[in-house]
Amino acid sequence: MTRTVFALRIAAFGWLWLLTFITHAQSGSVGISGSVQANDQAVAKAAVTVVHLPSGMRRATSTDAAGNFVLPNLLVGGPYIVQVIQPGFQTQVVNDLFLTSEKPAVFTFALEKADASTGKKRASRPLKTAAAAPPKPSQSGSGLAAYAAYQPAPAPAPAPAPVAVTPTPAAATAAPVPAKTARPKYTPRKTSAASKGIMPVVSGHYDAKSGNYIYHTGAPVTLKLAGGGVIEGVGVNSTESQLHRFLTDAQFKVDTVDLTAGWMNFDRVYFEAGKATLTKESVVQLRNIASLLRAYPQTRIKLGGYTDSTGTAKVNRLLSEARAQTAWAALVEMGISPSRMEARGYGPRYTIAPNVTEEGRAMNRRLSVKVLAK
Repeated sequence: MTRTVFALRIAAFGWLWLLTFITHAQSGSVGISGSVQANDQAVAKAAVTVVHLPSGMRRATSTDAAGNFVLPNLLVGGPYIVQVIQPGFQTQVVNDLFLTSEKPAVFTFALEKADASTGKKRASRPLKTAAAAPPKPSQSGSGLAAYAAYQPAPAPAPAPAPVAVTPTPAAATAAPVPAKTARPKYTPRKTSAASKGIMPVVSGHYDAKSGNYIYHTGAPVTLKLAGGGVIEGVGVNSTESQLHRFLTDAQFKVDTVDLTAGWMNFDRVYFEAGKATLTKESVVQLRNIASLLRAYPQTRIKLGGYTDSTGTAKVNRLLSEARAQTAWAALVEMGISPSRMEARGYGPRYTIAPNVTEEGRAMNRRLSVKVLAK
């Protein structure tokens, strides 16, 4: 009897130790800390974001008055992405960071101002890293550049000749359609525009040279914003126009039940092939979206990143997540509060066209936006 009780105690102690070990390994006490400086001066209220790529878990904080930050209770392992954003300065990124319980990750970031004369940003990196776990190679050699700093340009690439498009209120613009419902010819889901807040379909064509789907956004118009601002020269069916109509027309309601409703595709935001780096012409449209968000400060949005079905599902999901986060970071750099935006990658899910042609795949490689509150 005594031996049995003793054995049970030993077994119970072993299970308790194992449970404690597993819990520590899953959540642990590992963290990331450090400081942010500019010209040897502390930078307060800089946004520091950490993303655990395998799980999609995202943690964010801001630096205190002394420029210090701490992000505790992170999972052991990785890879992680660490990003530091401060308006007016170059974005700093650390990719493929792996955390261990033995080596703390402590960073000192030295920010540099953006070159306003050229609009370009030089590659930046942390000033120094103390005892950080060594990085591992990128996923499957896919060229994934998560959270890549966007490269603004003084002017967008030439746009295709405007083609007037008559809006169709009952047609869906960007409501994601599950892959299993894809048909040989893309037909938008029929629904009520007034109740769902779904914008009209915008026609376009596939550009073999760039590999992108070019939307014909219609005749140029000027959007009048609250507070007296304007956005000039955007198409009548452009993403800016659609978002402006949604925010200013009371008939369009935010659908909080059907999460696939109300999505609008960006028509001039593209990424480099296989990367999360925004092309130069993409920044112009993102600046317009930032202007809209500033004019309507109650608005909250969600960005969705999508890929075609080429490659593995895991790499596609990571790539789409990185692209959505890159656009999110660009808007933060433009002065939009991180609390007003969410970003998520959906990989090859929710296709809007069949993945059997180059044109269909180009349509599916997209960034979309959904209004969460207005």
